[in-house]
Amino acid sequence: MAAIRQKIPKALAFCKLEVERKFRSLAVPQLTQHGGTPPFKTLHALPLQTIRDTYYDKTNLLSSAGAWIRRRNGTWEAKIRKGGDFTNSQFEELNEVDDIAACVERITGVTAHEREDFGLVNMADFVTTRETWIADEEFHIVRDNMDFGHEVGEVELQRTVEGRVLSEGEKRDEMRRMDERIGEFMRRYEWAFAEGKPVGKLTAYFAKMGKSSLAG
Repeated sequence: MAAIRQKIPKALAFCKLEVERKFRSLAVPQLTQHGGTPPFKTLHALPLQTIRDTYYDKTNLLSSAGAWIRRRNGTWEAKIRKGGDFTNSQFEELNEVDDIAACVERITGVTAHEREDFGLVNMADFVTTRETWIADEEFHIVRDNMDFGHEVGEVELQRTVEGRVLSEGEKRDEMRRMDERIGEFMRRYEWAFAEGKPVGKLTAYFAKMGKSSLAG
């Protein structure tokens, strides 16, 4: 009797979009649902996290192109800037090793395996203590304290698209809408966020270590 072979479908298209707005620090000692007016509709605190980040580059080629490659708690990630600026950032996130390798090769011309750190050089290494709250069921409010004495926060929205490939125009349009929603959210709850210009963790790290880099 002939064996019946079942066709295994190819992996579905997958795209993860992330939009964030940084803030200098929280304006309240502890974030609570009713800490200001108007209160958050809902607010859920997530467990405290300890994150070890190691960032990689090659003579600033990646950061100059708006790409950040890191190993977070042992797992490789890439964030590719698709729009915005330092404070209001729009990224596509890559988590598959093959996709990260292709991104590195496209920008640097280097073909290398993850065992070789994709041919990149360690440019920063630090530990972050992260507090996270989910407000109004979807907005992630994050406060990061780094082990070199720096604090910065961000409000994030994420969207995962599966089953079809988004064009670059569709990605930009969707991330623009996400950024507008974050802006409205932060204006509504402005009591929660301190005024002042935020300084990114990599910028603060290099200033602390007396190094120079194009990374933000």
